[in-house]
Amino acid sequence: MLYDLKLMLQNTRYDKLFIRWHSLEKGIVYDDIAYLSLLKNFRDLNYLEDYDNCYFEYRKNRRSIARLTLENILFKNPIDYFLQVSYGYGTKPLRPLGFSLMIILVFGIFWRSIGLGRPNEALDEYTLSDFEHDSILEVLAFSATVFLSGTRLFIDPPPLPKIRGRSRSLIRGAFIFERVLGALFSILFFLAISGTVVRQI
Repeated sequence: MLYDLKLMLQNTRYDKLFIRWHSLEKGIVYDDIAYLSLLKNFRDLNYLEDYDNCYFEYRKNRRSIARLTLENILFKNPIDYFLQVSYGYGTKPLRPLGFSLMIILVFGIFWRSIGLGRPNEALDEYTLSDFEHDSILEVLAFSATVFLSGTRLFIDPPPLPKIRGRSRSLIRGAFIFERVLGALFSILFFLAISGTVVRQI
């Protein structure tokens, strides 16, 4: 017969605790001091993946037990939730990379929908098909260029496109917004990489 066993870490002192996070995550009773001691233990033992997973859960749990003040509801909790989802509090570098690809695709669809890369004329249905395929790739490349130019580390921004019949302010606003998102998610990606992958080298 199996029992749900919980490790009681409140008011517990230890030099080293040779245990892995996967055997604790569903059955740990803790307070802040105990959780911080466990984090230090994982780091001292060089259990870096366990440290990351433990830290991620610790941050999530702290938000869930935070007092429901106006400041927490309007500011702290939404920001904390964004940090959890977007880059896992610095422990999940694939998340900002995934969000980056999704943003490039969404903006590619947007740029295409407002007329960027649309053919003005084509000689026949075959050349039209080839042009459509090439122009879609060009629009995605344009979106990626705008996104990556957000930090100016990789590439300079392309010129602001001129699209017939579209508001200049709409184009400029979307252009700036994609660059801001590019800067934000590039920073989150580098923070997560430096906190996980680079740390292990």
